[in-house]
Amino acid sequence: MAGTVKPTVLPGTSLLILVGDGASPEVFAQPCGLTNNKVSVKAAANSTVVPFCDDPAAAAWDTKDVTSLSLSATGAGVMAVESFSVWNDWALNGTTRNVQIKIDDGKGNFLGYYSGSFILTAFNLTGTRGQKVTVDIALDNDDIVTWVPAP
Repeated sequence: MAGTVKPTVLPGTSLLILVGDGASPEVFAQPCGLTNNKVSVKAAANSTVVPFCDDPAAAAWDTKDVTSLSLSATGAGVMAVESFSVWNDWALNGTTRNVQIKIDDGKGNFLGYYSGSFILTAFNLTGTRGQKVTVDIALDNDDIVTWVPAP
């Protein structure tokens, strides 16, 4: 018989993009309307060929050195009137905002969140006859991003 233990999986609504309000203390909230969120952690690397000492003519393997890390997030959904000013003001001001990207188990228990300063690099609205206006946003980190695990 095949394995009987199934993994615990996360519902799609457990990945949340929370935007800070800039107040002190700062309050984070998810702008209404996003239905599809994505987070990507990337590493940039340089490559160096290191030859073998005992056979310098043999094909050598590339070695990699990580030079930088970055985190980006995207969101898409319907353009809720309640959230329009959050995205529009951020896009037009060209400023950074503090963001938390929260991951929970869908049962009220969170695994933790990424935290950092982000730039809104894309704010796209699409209107199609017979459908609701949709929004697509993209965020890129502006400095160090940390992972804050659940207590």
